[in-house]
Parts: sequence; structure tokens; C-alpha cells
Amino acid sequence: MKRLVLFFGVFAGVLGCDNRSQQHPVPYVPVNETIYVNTPSAYDLQFVGGAVAYPGWGYRGGVIYRRTQFGDANDFGVYDLCCPNHVSSACGTLFLVDNLTAECPCDGQQFLLFDGQALDGVSTWGLRPYQVGYDGVALYISN
Repeated sequence: MKRLVLFFGVFAGVLGCDNRSQQHPVPYVPVNETIYVNTPSAYDLQFVGGAVAYPGWGYRGGVIYRRTQFGDANDFGVYDLCCPNHVSSACGTLFLVDNLTAECPCDGQQFLLFDGQALDGVSTWGLRPYQVGYDGVALYISN
């Protein structure tokens, strides 16, 4: 009897922990892109602090930021350009202010491209990140 009570207690606990409140507000959209760093369109990614926006992929476009120049995937941060505070608003597409920040036109919330976190304001979420692989020539972006 104790085992049965324990089993149902654990089962109910697992069902109650579905983590829906912890899901990122920007919807999941499949991304599978290859960006060659040495092409003219990605010229800024050859240097630390360079950023390039790609409006055609992700939920509302994506941005790649060059953090360091050690030669591995950690050199790059790749994020969706959708503001996590205004996902369903037409004004929720971020624009690059400079090669360091992106700003939401709805409320002026700025996000740091280095790590995707909000600089100030009331945002509890950072930008939705994408996975990146790097072989020294091309970036392989996916989620």
C-alpha cells in the first residue's frame, strides 16, 4: 500500500512540473543555416564586435555577433530578432542600434548582442539563442 501511495505521489509530482511557465516566449521556428564568414555579406563577422542581421530566418530574423577570435563556436552569439516582451505585436522586431545592441521599437528595450541579455527595463527574458558550430570557414546555425 505504501508503494502504491508513493508511486501515485511521484507520478502526480511529475505531471505537475511541466515547465510551461519556463518556456521562452519567442516561438520555436526551425533554423538550419550555413554562413561563410569570408563572403562579402558576412564581412563584419571577420572582426571582434562585428554583427550581421539576417531577416529571412528564425521567427523574426536573426543576428550573428562576433564575441572573440579564438577560432571556435564560442566566438559567435546568434539570436532571434524578436523582442521577448512583444512577440505578438507588429512592432516586436528588433533593429540593430550599433554593433553592440539591438533595440525594440515598441518600448525602447535594448538587448546586448554579446550574450542576448536585456540592458535595462523590465524584460525577464533575453533574446532566443540559436546553436552555432564553427569550423574556421563556415558557421552552422541551428536549433
